[in-house]
Amino acid sequence: MLEPGNLPLASDGLPARETGAWVHQKNTHIEKYLAAFTKSVSKKWDGRLAYVELFSGPGRSLIRDTSEEVDGSPILALKCNFARYIFVDVPDVLVILRSRLANHPKLAQISFVEGNCNSVIDEVLIELPRDHLTLGFVDPTGLQIHFNTIRRLVHQRKIDLLMTLQFGMGVKMNLPQYLKTKEGGALSSFLGNSDWRQDAKESGTVFQLGRRILERYLSQLRGLGYLEVRDIEIIRNNKNMVLYFMVMASRHPLGEHLWREVTKIKPSGQRGFKFSSEE
Repeated sequence: MLEPGNLPLASDGLPARETGAWVHQKNTHIEKYLAAFTKSVSKKWDGRLAYVELFSGPGRSLIRDTSEEVDGSPILALKCNFARYIFVDVPDVLVILRSRLANHPKLAQISFVEGNCNSVIDEVLIELPRDHLTLGFVDPTGLQIHFNTIRRLVHQRKIDLLMTLQFGMGVKMNLPQYLKTKEGGALSSFLGNSDWRQDAKESGTVFQLGRRILERYLSQLRGLGYLEVRDIEIIRNNKNMVLYFMVMASRHPLGEHLWREVTKIKPSGQRGFKFSSEE
């Protein structure tokens, strides 16, 4: 969770998010996919493309230790040919993004929705044109996103989802606490039910349990009409520990095809690898 009062300042004098060097890998995938997506479908949709981000952040990040500045995902999205943009975050964070974009040439195409996305999803839907093809980016820092919010967002709308599933901070670190609570807390809200407790009864490592929970989440997405998600990107920190997974969920084979193309070569130039249940 961002605490704006404690954020470092970027070169433009506005606060920025602190992050690790692994953000380069995530941003590379985001940037390539946004470009491929808009290029591939813009003609068919005649410019009716929308972008919605439920955890937009302040728009700029600083790499810990080096203080290198990198663009946040809203800035990356604004470089692509979307007709409408909806950025969502809590007021203290969104005010920073508003200030950062105050003079942006696409400002008239942007809607800012203040609040917890789980609470303001109806406001988001009001701003989101129903006749547009939409790409939704969901990038929380933990398990803040409720599955019911995803269900509400995509209901009777043409929306592809690019998501980060927070394994390290969201599942692995907090799993013992989830197991102690009757309702399961954030994990049950994340999945939309408490069925994950069935996975916890099976033997295996915490990593393997996390994999089963991930598979359950992907099954939930398929229940919303999304195709099988086969290509999962693993984002690791500098100690090679898994932080989170990046997935693309689409109801059309083109979305999966584009994701496979932009992720088959890593930012380092190395080819990707198959996800394993072993850590």
